[in-house]
Amino acid sequence: MLAAAAVFIYFDDPLYVRIIAAIIFVAGAVLLYQLLSRTLVADAESEGMEAQGEEAGSESAAPSPRVPSSADASAASSAARSIPQAPVHAAPEEIPSELYRFDTETLPQDDPRAEFDFLTNKLLQAVKDHVLAHTVGLYWINLDREQIIIGEFVTDSGNFTTARRLNLGNDLISRVGLDGKPVIMSDVSTASESDLVIYYDAAEGIHSFVGVPLYFGSEAIAVLAADSKARDAFGLETVAALGRFTSLLALLLGSYNQKFDLAADARMLAVLDSMQHRIEENLDAYGIASVAARAVTEIMDWDYAAVVLHSPERKSWIVVKSLAKAANLPYISEGVTVDMDGSVLRAALDGDGGVIVDAPVTPAWRFHEKEAINSFGQLCAMPLVTPQAYYGLIVVEYRETHQYAKQDLAVLRRIATRAAQALEVTRLYDHTRKHLIVDEATQTASRTLLLRRLREEQSRLAAMGGNAVFFLAAIDNPDELVQKHGEQEVEQVLARIGGTLQEHIKPYDVVGRFERYGFGLLLMHSSPEDAYLRGEKVRKAVAGNVITHGGSSYSISVSIAGCTVSQNSDVDHILKLAQQALERAVADGGNCVKVV
Repeated sequence: MLAAAAVFIYFDDPLYVRIIAAIIFVAGAVLLYQLLSRTLVADAESEGMEAQGEEAGSESAAPSPRVPSSADASAASSAARSIPQAPVHAAPEEIPSELYRFDTETLPQDDPRAEFDFLTNKLLQAVKDHVLAHTVGLYWINLDREQIIIGEFVTDSGNFTTARRLNLGNDLISRVGLDGKPVIMSDVSTASESDLVIYYDAAEGIHSFVGVPLYFGSEAIAVLAADSKARDAFGLETVAALGRFTSLLALLLGSYNQKFDLAADARMLAVLDSMQHRIEENLDAYGIASVAARAVTEIMDWDYAAVVLHSPERKSWIVVKSLAKAANLPYISEGVTVDMDGSVLRAALDGDGGVIVDAPVTPAWRFHEKEAINSFGQLCAMPLVTPQAYYGLIVVEYRETHQYAKQDLAVLRRIATRAAQALEVTRLYDHTRKHLIVDEATQTASRTLLLRRLREEQSRLAAMGGNAVFFLAAIDNPDELVQKHGEQEVEQVLARIGGTLQEHIKPYDVVGRFERYGFGLLLMHSSPEDAYLRGEKVRKAVAGNVITHGGSSYSISVSIAGCTVSQNSDVDHILKLAQQALERAVADGGNCVKVV
């Protein structure tokens, strides 16, 4: 070969000599290549046989480590964690456990939403490693509210948005969500990045994007998207991979929905049970309205909640309970009359299904035309209605648009139904009490009969003269007794006190149940001195009772205070003076008698 090369170089003529030298050179080069190839193959086979012999004879052979490529290095950097390098060949017992065993993490308990978010985040971490992305995120599409809800995401960026919601528009996420078709963008220009990739608060240098819709049933409800700072980083194989991940997410979502429905029902049941328990302790219109408003704040998104009740006596709508999450919100105060004729809330009275309306702007209003509430959110209003009558409205407001949906009306309806039933029972009870003559629990006169006799006797004294004393008698520390012994035991104590009072009055005197833990006594033809002595006998008789309950014994005491019934005093003045005297007796320590 070298001689042929020399001839080719040094002999210019004749031409055929140079041609023959060139042919000899090429033929020699081919033969040399074949000879070297056979030698390398033989050496490789010899080394392979020697390696097998060494493995058979020794278990401690050290495998040669695989040299990571530049792509591997990039993936490891983006994952931001250190992973031991895997050898090309190794026995199972020689593979480092760090490659396949990780610290076991615990799923969130008793919270399906937290469990779904946890599993979704883990899945997105796997997606990010698989497609070598800069950011991978799950973005929910809410067509009713025209919003993108930021779900779970895994990112290497410090500029990822802190917002929870973004508006649907012409960006890449919106395009995938609205069209229901994947999008691959191989070269995102710097100028259009902020318009197309809207989930960063600052320029990130994104040049590639891929998004795949997540279908639940037949509807695209979310977008699984990945981006990269490299151009042409994604292709059809990435779409196929993301499609498999969205399929798995759909399965997780189905399981989560079942658990969430059960958890939501359990939470609703707990709220209703708690509501029923509190209603039993507050059997009056204000108490029921307060319980209903509190239940709304426990289970719904809210910035303001109110209960508006219709007053048959005033023939108007009154704000009975008003709650604002922030003290500086200028919502209406309790006791204000609602101008229902021009209110947006009137739409809720046209049926029993409730309404969702936008927060009114001038000249419309919620409660009256002079209110100064600036809000661009929504109101959810539900009537308090039974088959017999309308009793009022529950109103809840959130200061963001597109907040409420049909499921919120369903939740509010269940609370309103329970509150309306309680209001109906309370009003029937109050109506019945007004016409009762005898209090069932204590077998004394009812409040209605007691006040009627007081008015009659005061009129008789004004016309014919004479004297009388009106007393109020109340148990000392009733709340402490209820806490120690229970409401039922206190009712039995009141019955015993009522019997003691009746034993110490004359046939023409009147004793009746005046309030929850107290009585009223009308002592006819009695001077203040005589009334005081009779009151002392009653006080000592009550204090001398020893009551046994639950294996223990205890005593009780009462405070008795009142005023004389004169010819010139009216019933309201008498009741006011008696109440003031009783408050003074309680302030002095109780278990005493006072006459003014």
